[in-house]
Amino acid sequence: MIRLNGVTYKYRRGPVALYNFTAEFPPGITVILGPNGSGKTTLLKIIAGILRPQSGVVEIMGKTPEELRGKIAYIPQTGGLYPWMTVRENIALPLKLLRHPNPDEAVESAAEALGISHILERYPKEISGGEQQKVLIARSLASGAEVWLLDEPLSMIDVDYRREIIQLLRKINKTMVIITHNVQDAVDLGGRIYIVKGP
Repeated sequence: MIRLNGVTYKYRRGPVALYNFTAEFPPGITVILGPNGSGKTTLLKIIAGILRPQSGVVEIMGKTPEELRGKIAYIPQTGGLYPWMTVRENIALPLKLLRHPNPDEAVESAAEALGISHILERYPKEISGGEQQKVLIARSLASGAEVWLLDEPLSMIDVDYRREIIQLLRKINKTMVIITHNVQDAVDLGGRIYIVKGP
């Protein structure tokens, strides 16, 4: 369970992104639907612990985001892969940071589950947008993260990959908060849908 109570966040040289935001997101898939500029990405970064709100409380399974470092996977809309690393190295990165005892086995297992074993030695620029999204999902899967936060995971990929990735996300039994501005994607992902309009 993810709980936010009275969360307010204002950028130093910008508008108030969230004001007195209160919500509960249960286990399973939660989709946040709203237009650009409504605070969706800010909300995700606050849950991830990347941003700290000026007021309010954020709890994930009864703990703060800081207490769950290594258990939260944040998948940004763009720029999630390091271009100078191979696919294998990108997937293995959080495992190495967490000093996983057997990172190679975890990488191979996640790559097989996502059907990307054949591209492990390639670089991000050598694979398609859909394949890049699969690599990000494989990295989260390999890391063992309990909470997944996905920012517009379907916006940069074509229709065929979109269906495949939706099916993959629905199969993975994790607590997920997925943000989108696409109504059809929100419906196809299933789970609970929250609509945000901004502060």
